[in-house]
Amino acid sequence: MRGKRIALLQEILYRKGYPMQDQKGVFGVHTRDAIKDIQKQHGLKPSGQVDDELFQLIQQGQPALPTGEKSAEAPAVDAPLVNQQQFDALIRLLISKGVIKSGELEAEMTKALPAILS
Repeated sequence: MRGKRIALLQEILYRKGYPMQDQKGVFGVHTRDAIKDIQKQHGLKPSGQVDDELFQLIQQGQPALPTGEKSAEAPAVDAPLVNQQQFDALIRLLISKGVIKSGELEAEMTKALPAILS
């Protein structure tokens, strides 16, 4: 599997503390392993496959790692997580106020993220 939805999934997983070393937008072994871990934590069969229900659960900001446990490779996120509805409203507000243009968001999302230096 590949595409924008996979890239979004990888970004969410990365922000939850999972190392994402797969190619952006490609469902690879790191993405699969993170999904299996989340499935185990929620009492689901760890298939490594993402259906719409699991995708929604992941997007809702459910904790992916036990409290206080973080991956050594993931950066700390100081900002509180927001749900998709809040994020969409914020983007609409920024566009309506002229802070960003509608095409700028998509252009920014397609940029490659810098690699973490160890």
